[in-house]
Amino acid sequence: MKEINYLKSILLSQLLVESNETLKGSKFYRHSLKGTVNKANTELERAFNKDYEIVYQNSPEIATNVLNKIDDLINKISTATVDELVLISDLVDKFQDNKEWYKENSSIDFLKID
Repeated sequence: MKEINYLKSILLSQLLVESNETLKGSKFYRHSLKGTVNKANTELERAFNKDYEIVYQNSPEIATNVLNKIDDLINKISTATVDELVLISDLVDKFQDNKEWYKENSSIDFLKID
């Protein structure tokens, strides 16, 4: 379980670094936030970059698709309305209650990387 949590941290840290990069040049990227973002990116890259490269080199296609799926989910949640969030929460609860059924009866589309 610790290995899975560490892998999650690696992948989420990579997404955070990429997301932080999109702040550059925006009105939000000023003064103390700029310093904090730069420091956070440096620390995350120092802590996880080597291990992320190992994960990515092991399977670039899976790593890229997993990151894209997580990023897509975060975007969907962050743009949902309050009533949609309540429904999403209920859907996640139903998934949690019956994971095996969903795994057997759902398909996941991964993009092929050339």
